[in-house]
Amino acid sequence: MYAPTSLRALRNTVLALTLAACGGLASAGTVHVAIDTSSGFGSAGWLDMQFNAAPGETPELAHVLVSNFSGFDAGALVELSGDVSGSLASGYLLSNAPGWNDLFHAVAFGGSLGFDLSFDGAADLNAFVSQSLFTISAYAEDKATLLGNYGADGSLASLTWTPASVQGGSGGVAIGISDPAAVSAIPEPSGWLLTGTGLALMVLLARRRATAPAAQSGRLLAV
Repeated sequence: MYAPTSLRALRNTVLALTLAACGGLASAGTVHVAIDTSSGFGSAGWLDMQFNAAPGETPELAHVLVSNFSGFDAGALVELSGDVSGSLASGYLLSNAPGWNDLFHAVAFGGSLGFDLSFDGAADLNAFVSQSLFTISAYAEDKATLLGNYGADGSLASLTWTPASVQGGSGGVAIGISDPAAVSAIPEPSGWLLTGTGLALMVLLARRRATAPAAQSGRLLAV
């Protein structure tokens, strides 16, 4: 009686934890982003990347380095706004400084676009930990028409940077994807270490809870 119910609960727990892990929780590090533009994006347009404070927040200074580009044309037009610097070859560095920090890059659609995102920033020692948002959007050549299955904010994907709460700690990145058919954002293996450890511990705990009722039932039958 107990074992089937417990096993179902265990399976549900493992499934929930797996889905949570796939949702993109990762410790600070590098995230590889790939965008498949082979369907529904047309032939050319723009990729827009922004790194700004979350609405109503004044976060500690943080940066994101966009590097290791693939599918981008070195001769394409680029428009930089706010605290953004760099190049396609060296990588672009965006800060979350007050204002609007934007990298607007002309791209050829029809294939795959890829790049790496590396986050870092100062710790926030206040009780309230501030956040910053890195968003990725696609536009048509008119620079106004959004492309893809974008979310309410117009982005195909957003990555939320949360700084460490203690000096020397590691911040974290939460990944949200509005267009999973076209966009993937995968943390580097080391970024999954913390998530994987927590997952293993919770699965072990679920197993113990699943076996405890069965063992108790066996003892009662023995009596």
